[in-house]
Amino acid sequence: MRGERPDEEAINSIREQVKRNDIRYIRLIIVNLQGQPKAMLIPEYELEEALRYGKGFDGSSMGFTGIERSDLIAYPDPSSLLIPMWEAPGVALMFCYIYNPDGTPFEGDPRGLLRATVEELERMGYGFITGPEVEFFYVAERNGSISPLGSGGYFDLPPLDPAEEMKMETMMCLEAAGFQLDKAHHEAAPGQQEINFRFSDALKTADNVILYKLAVKTIAQRYGSLATFMPKPFWGINGNGCHIHQSLIELETGRNLFHDPNSRTGLSEEALHYIGGLLSHAEALSLVVSPTVNSYKRLIPHHEAPVYICWDYGNRSCIVRIPRYPKNTGKYTRIEYRHPDPSCNPYLASIAILKAGMDGIRRGADPGEPVSRNIYQLRDEELEGMGIRRLPRHLGEAVEAFSKDKIVSGALGGCSELLIRLKEREFEEYLSSVGDWEDNIEKITNWELERYLTRC
Repeated sequence: MRGERPDEEAINSIREQVKRNDIRYIRLIIVNLQGQPKAMLIPEYELEEALRYGKGFDGSSMGFTGIERSDLIAYPDPSSLLIPMWEAPGVALMFCYIYNPDGTPFEGDPRGLLRATVEELERMGYGFITGPEVEFFYVAERNGSISPLGSGGYFDLPPLDPAEEMKMETMMCLEAAGFQLDKAHHEAAPGQQEINFRFSDALKTADNVILYKLAVKTIAQRYGSLATFMPKPFWGINGNGCHIHQSLIELETGRNLFHDPNSRTGLSEEALHYIGGLLSHAEALSLVVSPTVNSYKRLIPHHEAPVYICWDYGNRSCIVRIPRYPKNTGKYTRIEYRHPDPSCNPYLASIAILKAGMDGIRRGADPGEPVSRNIYQLRDEELEGMGIRRLPRHLGEAVEAFSKDKIVSGALGGCSELLIRLKEREFEEYLSSVGDWEDNIEKITNWELERYLTRC
């Protein structure tokens, strides 16, 4: 069951690990609706009681509830204990599940909701495997203004990339925390970086996204720099994406359901229908995977961010890309969804994407023909003739699409109404502070920088 209480064996194991590693304090992490980690710090002698009975907190201050029913309980997840190198000596981390005071799971807990969704899929005999590519900028701050750190471009190395030392320290800290790294490199825009870590089950991956961002930001701060996962901190260059690679596996055999060795392309029928589900729900998914005002300044042509709803093999101008690999490497067959950015809540994003794809499998959704051309170069009439739709142009349109889509909004359960209210208010605040959307589409405003630069 979701968030079931630890037994005596689990509590004793945690107690031994804490003692063996001379842990004095434990940071209990709660992830809010915005995908931001919040935490309370408890001394080690309070941990056993927290494992048994939880720790109370104010849910209204976290944005989970109204002030009239604000008492919520955080229960540490014993499987998540971590002693990270980026923390002070003697400090460990644990993720939490959120409960109501009556002992029932809180319906607005993103992490708990993902676990319940994954368990539902497992009862069908399947597992959901995800691997994100989470981009970020190292930022230099001088005289009250910001700029990308360095002048490097794609795959550049020092001296064009002056961030090598802090990037390598970050990699070592991540590996010490159990991450298996795939590769790290300078991305296309000046100051833009990417450290790729290996895929895992969706819940573990979502936790890893939170830890990854904490490590990157904390270590950058030690070096006197700033790391930001804001979708579009600088106009005129690429923004930060969080492309989510994904596949379904058969738990009993480990078989990749997206691979068919007998098909011409290597893709199975299930994979094609799954793609059809992603494409048919893409407008509604936008609110979950690109959830900020600033997200929609990333989703513009010519900077490798998706704008139009279509798919292809190897084509980075499409919203869904099937990475190409040599034949006989079926275990690597997967779908890359290029729509998300790092401001998204990784738990809610995983739920919404999975439910959209599974709806496509259930309905036998047709993804249409793959589009092998550079979508950015097609005229509006060509796109219309091909039946290619556009993603929402701003957060207000995304809220409207999400509200109308019962599959995607229904997937988020108790989080849906909270998310709608939160994002309606966010867009209204932007418009009232900045003015008309079209008048400010081609600049990154101070309102955005103040709201997202350090928070994303």
